[in-house]
Amino acid sequence: MKLQSSCPVCLKEFITNQIIGTSESSLPMITNLSSVGFREDGRYEMTCLKGHTSITFLQQHKFEILFDIGAYAIIDGYYREAVSSFTSSLERFYEFFIKVVCISKGISESKVVEAWKEVSNQSERQLGAFIFLHLLELGCKPTLLNNKIKFRNGVIHKGMIPSEEQALEYGQAVLDVIRPLLKILKENYSEAISTAVFQYLNSIRNPSDDGVPVSTMCLTTILSLSYAEPAHETQSLSEAISQMKNWKSIVENTVFPE
Repeated sequence: MKLQSSCPVCLKEFITNQIIGTSESSLPMITNLSSVGFREDGRYEMTCLKGHTSITFLQQHKFEILFDIGAYAIIDGYYREAVSSFTSSLERFYEFFIKVVCISKGISESKVVEAWKEVSNQSERQLGAFIFLHLLELGCKPTLLNNKIKFRNGVIHKGMIPSEEQALEYGQAVLDVIRPLLKILKENYSEAISTAVFQYLNSIRNPSDDGVPVSTMCLTTILSLSYAEPAHETQSLSEAISQMKNWKSIVENTVFPE
């Protein structure tokens, strides 16, 4: 799975040429796309075919990207990697849920970061924090992957090689856990989500970015904080993967032909 991004400098030139009516009007989104692997820090420095260097910040949080990576792993036939990515997506969603609720209570970013350090290397403690925060905030215990834990541990810790069907089933189970909670966050904690996104984007900026064209990109991921189309939010993992296959084929054959 790779990120495709158009050059913001070429895009600006294209818009300017359209306004003043010059003949240089080829679409920069097609002619000057860059394709790069996903990065931990969310920063993407790219150089287009015309030699323009720019920096793109990816707005998506980790749980959004990791779930899509899992879906693409299924497409490419890497079913163990898919299970691992879906698991990581769920864990990072727990972290995001905790952060958003803390923001909604007026807790400062520095205090949230300081507290998270105490559990950052222990997934069981993170899960415990999520369970009881969910109980306090929503009045009930959360739905968990209890019936999938043995399968997950077999894949992650014991070298089990899952089938495509098993990877799809596991990914759908993760989707069914996250999606209802994501809906609650988007409906009832929208301001806190906006703050969390702003804090994230601010954290990946560097002083060295001054003078370099910088843009922010927002993708349409399977789990999405920004996209609210009803049909998208109810589609199954299999349906989403079918769409991703079609898009991947278009990009590979049209934008980046061999």
